[in-house]
Amino acid sequence: MREKRKILVAVTGMSPQIVTETLFALVTQQGWLPDEVHVLTTGRGAGKIGAALFAEGHFARFCADYAPEGIAFTPDNIHLIRDAAGNILDDIRTPEENNLAADMIVRFIHDCCREEDSALHVSIAGGRKSMGFYIGYALSLFGRVQDRLSHVLINEPFENNPAFFFPPRLPQLIATPQSEVSTDRAEVMLADIPFVRMRDGMPNLALDANWTYGQAVAQTQLQWEDWRVEIDVGAQSLRFGNMPPLKLSPQLFALYAAMVALYEEGKAIGKEEMALLAHYFCRFYPKEYAENGERYGDFLASRGYEEMHRILREGSARIFKALDKHLGAPAEKFRIASSGRNNAKVYALAMGKVQIVWRR
Repeated sequence: MREKRKILVAVTGMSPQIVTETLFALVTQQGWLPDEVHVLTTGRGAGKIGAALFAEGHFARFCADYAPEGIAFTPDNIHLIRDAAGNILDDIRTPEENNLAADMIVRFIHDCCREEDSALHVSIAGGRKSMGFYIGYALSLFGRVQDRLSHVLINEPFENNPAFFFPPRLPQLIATPQSEVSTDRAEVMLADIPFVRMRDGMPNLALDANWTYGQAVAQTQLQWEDWRVEIDVGAQSLRFGNMPPLKLSPQLFALYAAMVALYEEGKAIGKEEMALLAHYFCRFYPKEYAENGERYGDFLASRGYEEMHRILREGSARIFKALDKHLGAPAEKFRIASSGRNNAKVYALAMGKVQIVWRR
């Protein structure tokens, strides 16, 4: 079996040391050597990383001591938080900038977790406190069984010491406010943080839909709350919770609206109830006449409702496909379910406790 690609993801601010400190603990204490490192940071944070880890050579020295085969970490692996116009944020000072950081961080972890051949180790040690929260929460939303979360702890006087990046194999003296201290006295401790994995209950969040951190949280919360289902007859669309409306074709919308109306009356539909389904279907279907000029209800009746049966069978599958793409796991709650076999099949919605709102 192919080994999963190991990726360290960290948020940083003005202390780039957390990257090498975390790497040191992972490699020396847990035997976990990442294939690549990715850092999420601000413009000022990126400047600190560029100066300390690359220009001053601290990352190269770490690799020489503990990862001679190398780790993929270059300026291209530094991911900058930007505003809506694409401008790099130097820092996170306002609520608006905080929201931009949240969206970027959560989207990045979402993308990483879509790659089945990877295993993430996520560090919350650096950056603003909110950045650590967001990246930890993102892993809780999207993390898989192979993903881990941690914080790195350093003893005094090495914690926050700008001269300390990791304990080198050959100890060195570094300056502290009191005196010079040997790096062999440094203790770098990795604290693994357990987290709840909520991945299976999350809706599908397509990146081209411009979803935000707030929407991801809201949709997660809906898994534990009653859903509101809005049937907009005029727009021929469905809305679940605060998700964007789902637009269906006229035929599929009429079918689903009919099944919702029947659900409210506690009715299921078998082959013998096609006339009842056709009655409700025609209430929501905007096409008054069939191609042969008959009224649509008469057209369905004249064919023994076989056409209505076909629309139900095929439409149920197509609606579920649309729901699954739009909602993800919660789609199962709102599908038109069937039970029984062949001609004895019965179709019904089984949404449970929901609030149904009609808009006409």
